[in-house]
Amino acid sequence: MRPTNVEEVRDILSACCKMKRKVEAGGDEGDGEDIPIVEVVSVIPYGAGTSLEGHLQFMLPVEDERDPNDDAEEGEIRDIPIYDIGINASCRRVRIKRRGGISMDMCNFKYIGEVGDDAFVKVGSGVTRNALNEALSSRACIISLLPPTPISMQFMIDPGADATIGGMTACAASGTAAVKYGTMRENVLAMTVVLPPTTIPSLNDGSSTVTSDNSRPGVVRLGCNALKSSAGYNLPALFIGSEGTLGVMTDVTVKLHPIPAYVLAASCAFDDLHRAAEAVATIRTIVPVSRIELLDELSIRAFNQSLPTEVGCGDGVDDVVDDALRVKPMEPKPTLFMELESHSEISAREDLSVARNICMTDFGGRNFVSAADETTRKALWAARHRLYYSAIALRAVGDDGDEGPTSQSTIVTDVCVPLSHFADIISATAVDVRESGVVGPCFGHAGDGNFHCILPLKKNDTNEYRDRVTAIIENMTMRAISVGGTCTGEHGIGYGKKRYLARMHGEGGLSMMEALKRSIDPWNIMNPGKIVSNDFYGGHVVIKK
Repeated sequence: MRPTNVEEVRDILSACCKMKRKVEAGGDEGDGEDIPIVEVVSVIPYGAGTSLEGHLQFMLPVEDERDPNDDAEEGEIRDIPIYDIGINASCRRVRIKRRGGISMDMCNFKYIGEVGDDAFVKVGSGVTRNALNEALSSRACIISLLPPTPISMQFMIDPGADATIGGMTACAASGTAAVKYGTMRENVLAMTVVLPPTTIPSLNDGSSTVTSDNSRPGVVRLGCNALKSSAGYNLPALFIGSEGTLGVMTDVTVKLHPIPAYVLAASCAFDDLHRAAEAVATIRTIVPVSRIELLDELSIRAFNQSLPTEVGCGDGVDDVVDDALRVKPMEPKPTLFMELESHSEISAREDLSVARNICMTDFGGRNFVSAADETTRKALWAARHRLYYSAIALRAVGDDGDEGPTSQSTIVTDVCVPLSHFADIISATAVDVRESGVVGPCFGHAGDGNFHCILPLKKNDTNEYRDRVTAIIENMTMRAISVGGTCTGEHGIGYGKKRYLARMHGEGGLSMMEALKRSIDPWNIMNPGKIVSNDFYGGHVVIKK
């Protein structure tokens, strides 16, 4: 479904939670009470956020699958307590019947507001990152706080894809530039959210046409345009990273940043992944890098293999050339990629010199290469930019004609650890991959201690191979948690990593999350089963007077 305004979003959410009919509760129950049935429909706000971990399958949560002995047409019917609001407030029973789900596409929410000297802009949740920056560029958006030197502005969060602002907010996206500019958590000032219904109209003479303002989903404006606030609970932060489980974002106010005057790129190879990762912590402490990425040896081999071949597919550096950017294969070694930004060329080159000395002198790096013009910078970073599809291609269709992996069948998992533990954890994961005999390039937003493992799967992979992949994910996740890190730095929880939340936050922390979900979405229609268990229902019924 593709709503075009806030009121249509409210109507859709209202329609996803309706009281339809009553059933007689006699017989074995013996009390003869009429029990209403409430039909609920799951809602995934596509374009307003859901996680990478397990979001590719739209399915009813396990707890909501129908008992095969149930004679209902579809969905599960269960008895739950429900609270009446109105005359003679009381608690009674209701039965819940879940009827499939809908995807709510926010592509029509493409409003882009004006930019003032405060350097923020209000945009619709369906606006993509590239569309926003193109609009800012075409409008020549500048701030003139220090004339006569106006500064061009841009939205700097780059998750590596042309994602929507709503989706980036709901997933707490970050990406390669987060080491300098932060994540979406640091770049969102305010938002408008349509909340799911907490009440539904009561049933009257078999009809569910009762209307009530109390039963309409609420619309709330969270946050403000000031750079800081201590006014009450931090409600925007609650929705950033909520993965579409608490409401539907219709617009987001985001910070803008000056476009840097000078940008330098660099790369440096290392004989050892651990040493390369150790260099990151030192560089991060001394040099104000804007991006610093680490690719392991397998990642570089994947890139080399993906290039057009003239004389073969070896590890040589002269037999393959991509004419588009004059990209050549790289030495198959763990490699750091860096970008440095500054207001002056002198400052940028001074920082580059410090980074070079750290890599080459302190940590045994070699083949340190830098570039200043945009085309050469892109060529230098090509291995990083092309890694995802290069990694998938490592398990391409073989001679036996088996079906190769696709982006839908590929697992991309991530963790984030304190920088002091980054070298140990990413190195241990690379060893796991190698010793397990699976394909799994490891790479990361090294400056944040955030790294990923790309694990392509084929349709005909054996259960034993899939078990080895699962073990790699389990090991890297538990290692991260054991050193005070997180089970996911930017991909989210979804279905795939729910089991780790209790290990991270304890039962008390998990109970708080469940209480928040139950309070805001008592009928459990918003992306049910993600982050916390969906095994609850509740809410209120508005009694017709």
